[in-house]
Amino acid sequence: MKFKRLKDKLLLSAVAVSVAVALVTLLTVSLVVRQQNMDQSYAHLRKASSVIEEELANRKENLLTASRQLANQKNLGSTIWYLAQYAQLGIDRETLFSTYQQLVKDTYKIGRVAQLSRIAIYDSSGRLISFALFDRNSKQVGFVEHSRATVIQAATLRDGEELSRQNLRATTSTPKIGLQFEGPLPRQESMHYAVKNGMLVIESYVPVMGEAFDASSGKQRLKQLGLVVMEHPFDQSFVDQLSRLTDTRINVFIPQGFSVGSLPVYRNPDWSNAKQGSAAPGKLLNEITVDGEGYYQSLMSLYEDDKIVGSIAALYSKSIVEKNTWEMVKTLGLIAAISLLFIFAVAWYFATSISKPLTTLSRIFRSVAGDASGNLSNELGQLEKEKARGDELGDLTQSFIAMNDAINQKIQQINEINASLERTVEERTAALASSEQDLRSMIENSPDTIARYNRDCRRVYVNPAFGRITEGGAASLLNKRPSEVPGGENFEIYEARIREVFSTGNNAQFELKWPRKDGKVIYSHIRLTAERDISGNVTSVLGVGRDITELNNSRAELKHANDQLEELNQQLQSLATNDPLTQLPNRRLLMDRLKHALAASARNSKAGALLFIDLDNFKAINDTLGHDSGDLLLQQVARRLEGCVRNGDTVARIGGDEFVVMLEDLSMDAMEAAAHAETVGNKILAALNVPYDASLRGSSCTPSIGITLFDDRPQSIDELLRQADIAMYESKKFGRNTLHFFDPQMQRTIDARAAIESQLRLALKNGQFRLYYQIQVDSLHRTLGAEALIRWAHPERGLVAPAEFIPLAEEIGLILPIGQWVLDTACIQLKAWEGDALTRSLILAVNVSAKQFRQPDFVAQIRSLVQRHAVDPRLLKLELTESLLLENIEDTIVTMSEIKKIGVRLSLDDFGTGYSSLQYLKRLPLDQLKIDRSFVRDITVDSNDKIIVSTIIAMAQNLNLNVIAEGVETEEQRQLLMKIGCSNFQGCLFGKAEPVDQFEVLLKQIAVPEVGV
Repeated sequence: MKFKRLKDKLLLSAVAVSVAVALVTLLTVSLVVRQQNMDQSYAHLRKASSVIEEELANRKENLLTASRQLANQKNLGSTIWYLAQYAQLGIDRETLFSTYQQLVKDTYKIGRVAQLSRIAIYDSSGRLISFALFDRNSKQVGFVEHSRATVIQAATLRDGEELSRQNLRATTSTPKIGLQFEGPLPRQESMHYAVKNGMLVIESYVPVMGEAFDASSGKQRLKQLGLVVMEHPFDQSFVDQLSRLTDTRINVFIPQGFSVGSLPVYRNPDWSNAKQGSAAPGKLLNEITVDGEGYYQSLMSLYEDDKIVGSIAALYSKSIVEKNTWEMVKTLGLIAAISLLFIFAVAWYFATSISKPLTTLSRIFRSVAGDASGNLSNELGQLEKEKARGDELGDLTQSFIAMNDAINQKIQQINEINASLERTVEERTAALASSEQDLRSMIENSPDTIARYNRDCRRVYVNPAFGRITEGGAASLLNKRPSEVPGGENFEIYEARIREVFSTGNNAQFELKWPRKDGKVIYSHIRLTAERDISGNVTSVLGVGRDITELNNSRAELKHANDQLEELNQQLQSLATNDPLTQLPNRRLLMDRLKHALAASARNSKAGALLFIDLDNFKAINDTLGHDSGDLLLQQVARRLEGCVRNGDTVARIGGDEFVVMLEDLSMDAMEAAAHAETVGNKILAALNVPYDASLRGSSCTPSIGITLFDDRPQSIDELLRQADIAMYESKKFGRNTLHFFDPQMQRTIDARAAIESQLRLALKNGQFRLYYQIQVDSLHRTLGAEALIRWAHPERGLVAPAEFIPLAEEIGLILPIGQWVLDTACIQLKAWEGDALTRSLILAVNVSAKQFRQPDFVAQIRSLVQRHAVDPRLLKLELTESLLLENIEDTIVTMSEIKKIGVRLSLDDFGTGYSSLQYLKRLPLDQLKIDRSFVRDITVDSNDKIIVSTIIAMAQNLNLNVIAEGVETEEQRQLLMKIGCSNFQGCLFGKAEPVDQFEVLLKQIAVPEVGV
């Protein structure tokens, strides 16, 4: 079969080349893909090895951190020493048992959090003290008491179960752990791999160091007091986690063979067929066959003292690679088949496209070449003779003649269309003129206000309707901006919206309120439309306003109707959840709120309180004055109860003359919550004891109140109400018109607190407070001044230190009058010292509480004190605490700056114990930093305290601040402080806090020239 035509040759060539290329490409790509998949498998295993190494390093670090956390736990060494020394003596068995139990709790807690298999604590003799063993199903914890006879106390705990005294039992069975550490105790931290109970583990040793009595020297010295041993297992959970992280199958082997893993049939590690140069020493990449299935393997050895302790194998199935290769080959085959069909179609298209035009041109040129001087009709005549031919010439001739006829027909149609278009243009022009006239007439007669604005926002056209309602008519509007005429704030907004349309090209609409020329205010809906030129640029803006005053009024009426409907709905809701007589929540709503309050208390651990209130003798008043008066009394009681609580609290009437008050979010401390509840209860007693108005004939109706607390412990609503009810009847039993707590012990505690509060108020009233003075000196023992310290001269308890009453005074608000008294007394003393050359230059330091400092008029108080007592402000120093820096730091800085302007000095007390921000410290207008006594106390024996004090002194020197150390009690402390740069001191070494007369005697004994700080 011969192929003479160009089209047939092109098609055959394209098909042959495509098939050959497809076969070669398919074979080459399949080989390349297989090799790439194999390389990717080995790369995947190398990455898996890196992940396993990183995970092992993390496990070691976490295990060592947990061991250090337990070993470095405060007082652990002392506890081990205490148990070792006193367990055999049988002294204070209860304390010993509690100490053992707490040690076991700490051991169990750390072991559970760190997911260990074993944790043990040994004493310095290598004897087991405390242990915890963990497996999947249970945890065994306990301790060993090495008394005259070894006693093992152990408990087996389930998941989620906490250790308690009840589940510890004495046992004679030895736990799966040695009672004696094998060999001498390690003196250094160490980590190593080991095989325990057929399982590979990481084991850590961390010595427990601490101070203990040394019989040879008779002193305390640092020594090893015990050892913490922890084990982390390579168990199934470890294997599962590695499998997830590496996307491989993981097996763990010990020298005896398989330990744990995801491929149990693979029992012993296969080290054959190593892939050279693919792994580091101790690692292997190879191909293995397990149970008839091929795998790529990464095998990693774990050493201990150059001896293999175990191995970890990561396995990647070959079937995955083969499957991926086959899938790729199938995909490529499909692509090749589709490509072949596509190439054939493209070749067909191009062959036809090339052959047909060539044939057509050839025949046309051949026809035309017959008569080069002839015209088109002769050429067409020649083509007419070829119509009868059956080849491409005949086809092309017929097509050409048909095309010529079609072109002639199209030309005739175009001429007819042109004539029709001319007629249509004339008709449309006439219609457009008519429409323009109609549109102008409609605009001129429209009731809407219409105006066109140029880019300067000036009106270039207004319709008559706009002019009729504007003062001055259309003439006053033309060439004016809206802000000019009519003018006003609303039209300034209107003008801004016009400029916005010019800027963005977006149309806008809004509502506008403005007055007509007759003074009537109307509402218009304004639509602004951008008008553009042929290039699309905004040339003007057309504004159309429609009067919607009636619509706006209808909206107002509709809103009023909706408000009435909403009010009706609220009334219906109130009838369902509120008492109709008092409008208080009823029992149903109270139960719902109490349910939510219990849930909130469980979340935030803040206690709440329930007050059950029953009116005494209400029935007698109801029977005597009538039910209407009784209802009125209940309503007034409700209002008084609401006035005694916060906005977020609940006051409910649950029936008859019984009310319930629920207080939420009182405090996380039960005692504070109880105190707050009692305060509210006393307010209610006082409020309900006030006689009622004349309509009730001045009747009084006292309440009996029962109080119970609720917190995050599980409690039912019915149980809470029952407790409050019982406490209320206890009040009835004790004579009514009183309150009782459900917990008698809490009642006694609250009574004691109330007594102290009452005595504290009485102390302020009766002048029971005293100021004591403690001397402040420099490095040469010269007197610099003193600190004024408050004492309470209690008539029964004697002298009470400030730590016992100042926190309560802060809480109940008495700190403000007490603080004012201290400042007044201090200024009086400064004035008295002016007359004596020995004391006239002494600087007196006074402590100021944060609450006192944050008073809005505190600066004015200080200025008034200085002026009223006529004292030198430079001799008064206010000591502020670091708590002032925790909030409103900018306001604090302003207040301190104003005080400095008066001339009063400022010192930051107890520096280093709070949360001072160095960022703000440099901005504070301070004169002095006061080093807290807690750092001075151990400065000679604690290197950390010495570093902290040195840092404070250096920082103060850099900030040009004076430094004074308080609590200096020994000469050794003073010498060390002087050595590191501190030259001002306060403490019992120089004199304790004393009354002013004894303080002045001390000054005379020192008798040095006056010097200021």
